[in-house]
Amino acid sequence: MAELVGRRYAKALFEVADELNKLQQFKDEINSVSQIFISETKLKTIFEHPKLSKHEKKDIVNSLLQGKISQEILNLMYLIIDKGREKHIEHISKEYTTLCNEKQGIIEAKAITAVSMDEIEKSELQRKLSIRFGKKVILHNTVDKSVIGGVLIRVEDKVIDSSIKGKLEMIEKSLKDIKIGVES
Repeated sequence: MAELVGRRYAKALFEVADELNKLQQFKDEINSVSQIFISETKLKTIFEHPKLSKHEKKDIVNSLLQGKISQEILNLMYLIIDKGREKHIEHISKEYTTLCNEKQGIIEAKAITAVSMDEIEKSELQRKLSIRFGKKVILHNTVDKSVIGGVLIRVEDKVIDSSIKGKLEMIEKSLKDIKIGVES
């Protein structure tokens, strides 16, 4: 349900942004608003509390955001409050970002490595992925020690496993599949 609500609001925002030629501006703003609610858990708890009136929630939004975001995003926040969809701000932001990225020919990729990638490695991998997928790639690096070495890349619904862990698992699987002829 959350994804459906997020998609519906994001699509409406996307249509307005596209018409006003403000795709990137709205993307930055809705992501900033979402980040505020993600990082400030107490604020999120208060904002999502059912006993807090719509008027009080709008006052909170005004005090935090007025003058910092466009009137369109402020109006979206008011609509979200009026419809009782406060819990869906993060989903709306993610869905909107996805729609914008599709329109702008951008894909997001996650590179999972045992140690953090430096900027040179990151930009080189980004360049190679952009060539492979024919789109601009925004690369996020996540550290996971279990990868051991190499890199595990997730792009949309594809996984490219060049990690040592992945290679060891393939070797293990192929060894398990070997049948040794034993005569009785």
